[in-house]
This record gives sequence, C-alpha cells and structure tokens, in this order.
Amino acid sequence: MSADTGPANLNPPNYEFPRLPLAGFGLDLLLGRRRSFLKDSRTVMTANPYHRQVRGLENLPSEGPFVLVTNHYARRGLRTYHCAMFITTVIAEGRPLSPAIRWIITSEWYGYRMGPIPIPVWLIRWTFRQVGKVYGLLVMPRQASRAVGRAAVLRRVARIARRESIGVTPEAGGSGVLREPLEGSGLFLQALSERGLPLVPTGIWEEGDTLMVSFGEPFALSEAKEGPRRDRDRRAREQVMVAVGRLLPPTYWGHYSEAIQRSLSEG
Repeated sequence: MSADTGPANLNPPNYEFPRLPLAGFGLDLLLGRRRSFLKDSRTVMTANPYHRQVRGLENLPSEGPFVLVTNHYARRGLRTYHCAMFITTVIAEGRPLSPAIRWIITSEWYGYRMGPIPIPVWLIRWTFRQVGKVYGLLVMPRQASRAVGRAAVLRRVARIARRESIGVTPEAGGSGVLREPLEGSGLFLQALSERGLPLVPTGIWEEGDTLMVSFGEPFALSEAKEGPRRDRDRRAREQVMVAVGRLLPPTYWGHYSEAIQRSLSEG
C-alpha cells in the first residue's frame, strides 16, 4: 500500500512545531500534565503539509501489540520527534481499532546547542523527563552505568507491551545512516520477541523533498542462548538493524552495509 500527501517541494522542507495550535504545550510541559501524543502528532503533521509517502502499511499486525523498530532519522529542519509523530499518525490510520503506540526515548543528548549557546545536559534531562510525563513515553537512561534505572524501565516496558505496541529507535541518535545501537538493546528486543511480540522493522528516510516510511514484514529474533552475553547482544542487534536496513536505500546502510548485502544475497 502506498499513500502520498502534500505538495512537492524542490527544497528540503522545514518541519515546525506549530506554536499557536499547541499553545498549551509549554504550560503542560512545565506542570507535567498529560496530553495525547496521537492528537498532537496529527496537529503537527497537519501544520506541516509536505510531501510524504507510506509503504508496506499492510505489514502491520491487524490486532494485538507489536514492537516497532526503526532507524533514528534527523536533520536540521526535521527532528526525530517529527518522524515519530509521522509514524504514529500512520499507525493510527492503519490500525484504527488499536492506534496506540508507546515510544521509548533516550534520557539525554550531548553537545546540543541553541544556535551558539550550549544547552546544559541537566536541562536536557529535565526536558526529556517532562516530555515523558506529558505523553506517557518511556525514558531510557542513556548511560550504561545506570543499570538499575535501565532495568526498571525494561520491566515497565515488558508490562506495557502486554497491551500496547512499543516504538524503539535502538541507535538512540544519528542522522539516518545506520550505526550500532546501544549495548544491551539486542537482548532487550530478544526478550520481547521471546514473549511472542512480533518485531516490525521500519525504515524512515527522505528522497528529495519526500519523507518516506516503509514497514517490513514482522519477524521474531532467533533464539541465541549460547555464547557470551555481549556476543548474543551483538548478534541480536545485527539481526534487527539488517531487517531495518533492507527497507532503506543503500546510502543509508552505514555500519551494516556488508551484513545487509549478505542478507540480500542469501534471499
């Protein structure tokens, strides 16, 4: 299935966060009051009527929760949250009876600037934590040293995944060219897969002025009980990122170019 929206534009479109339609967002962020991510996603997409295309919508499970795994795509004028909002609205259209998806976001960014002014990490952490409260998102500690916090989030994700779909960007950063996800993400996805949750690989990228999203066929991670934990995690991460990469143009394959080529040659 393929669907197009919006006029063509010769220049990369500049996606914005519409301040007037979402005038109450700032106060809700400050107070931590709940908002609907789906409703705000629809508002943001309507306010940015650029060319977009959807592929493989029929691959989404017709019912029941699943785990959507996508690459991390961003550039100046198109933030990661725009991509998540686009995917969220598409899923709601494709699964009107089960439209909800709960996204996992990282706890912080490093080296972020507002023009020439560096943004302190503590402020970024606070903002992400508040965004999580407002939209019911799951905030994953970025630092591997915060093992206890990560474990708590993973347990919460496992409980939520029994009734709601989960959205994950394992790389937790980047511009769209594939890179290795955070350590531990492979075994986390392995655990969800072993609970019977189908993994839906999703690629998001741009072709000219068009924002593209493609959903692949659901799959399960092959069980890997043998070998050191780090090796099992790496193999699971590779399997997931290869499934995502097969949906992307070769220029986005990055770290997984050889693995994707090998996968394609093997059929």
